[in-house]
Order: sequence, then structure tokens, then C-alpha cells
Amino acid sequence: ISLALPRSHCPHCQQTIRIRDNIPLLSWLMLKGRCRDCQAKISKRYPLVELLTALAFLLASLVWPESGWALAVMILSAWLIAASVIDLDHQWLPDVFTQGVLWTGLIAAWAQQSPLTLQDAVTGVLVGFIAFYSLRWIAGIVLRKEALGMGDVLLFAALGSWVGPLSLPNVALIASCCGLIYAVITKRGSTTLPFGPCLSL
Repeated sequence: ISLALPRSHCPHCQQTIRIRDNIPLLSWLMLKGRCRDCQAKISKRYPLVELLTALAFLLASLVWPESGWALAVMILSAWLIAASVIDLDHQWLPDVFTQGVLWTGLIAAWAQQSPLTLQDAVTGVLVGFIAFYSLRWIAGIVLRKEALGMGDVLLFAALGSWVGPLSLPNVALIASCCGLIYAVITKRGSTTLPFGPCLSL
């Protein structure tokens, strides 16, 4: 998957979106939620995602003002929001996003802009990968089907570079509770559950 190509386009008429029509939130409001060329409705998901990203950026800047860690958290938020949207739509976590989460966390630790040392960040990645890969392997044997996608394993490992090995159980617990609530609300007990958004929380 490429972050730059193809350029943003209308999913209905395939027309490339002009720069002036691609301003977050404002363009959607100015166009009244419709494509300039074919007048097809533009999903409300786009401005909602843009608003969520803006709020995440604002929160990071308020909690950690004038901090390199705030910038790292902003980048993390962008990676996780984009990955969550794709996972919800396609039940797929592209490597470009999981690797983005991983390397941003490691670089922040290396640059001493993270609460973690680089050693703790690397340990978190290794522990996260081993733990979730083992869970994936055991669940596959017991259930005789893939119970956890490899993308989820890689994302959990990548998050280890942000929270360290000691906080990974908390991430797993929160994600599991989120997944259970989502399954109950959407009545998807026997179908595949996109776990990426749960981990992203």
C-alpha cells in the first residue's frame, strides 16, 4: 500500500480531488458533503476521521506542550487512526502502518523523547510479538481456525515500543474488553472481529 499513490479521488466518479477540495473538515463543509464533479454524497466518515485526528493532535499538544514526545504521539495517533479505519473496512492491517507505529516508537526512545529507554522499547516489541504470536498459535490449534490475524500480532508488538513490556498486559486487557463490547453491540459473536481498532484505543 502506498501513502502517496494513487492520489485522493472520488470513489464514485474516480475524479482526482483538487487541492482546494482536500482541506480537512473545511472542504467537506464547503462542498456540503458532496463531490464537486459528480455531486455524489461524500461519507461522513471522512470529516469524522479528520476531526478525531485534529482532537488527538490538540490533546497531545495540551498534555505535553513544547515536547518532542507530543510530536511522537501525534504521529502515533495518525498511524493508529488510519490503520483502524482500514481494519474496520477490510479486516486488514497494512504493514506500512504497523511498521510506522514500530519505528516511530523506537526513534522516539532512541532520541530520548519517550518515557522509555531504547532498551525498554525494544524489549516491549519482543515481548509483545512473542506473547501475541504464541496466543495466535495456541488459539489456532484449539479453535482450528485463525483466531488472531498476523497484523494484530505485529501491531501489538509495535505498541510495545510505546508502553514497554510491563504495560503490555494492560493494553491486551483493554483491547479484549473493547473487542467483547464491540462483538456484543454488533452481534458479531461468530464472525471475524477487526481487532486493530481495539488495540489502538
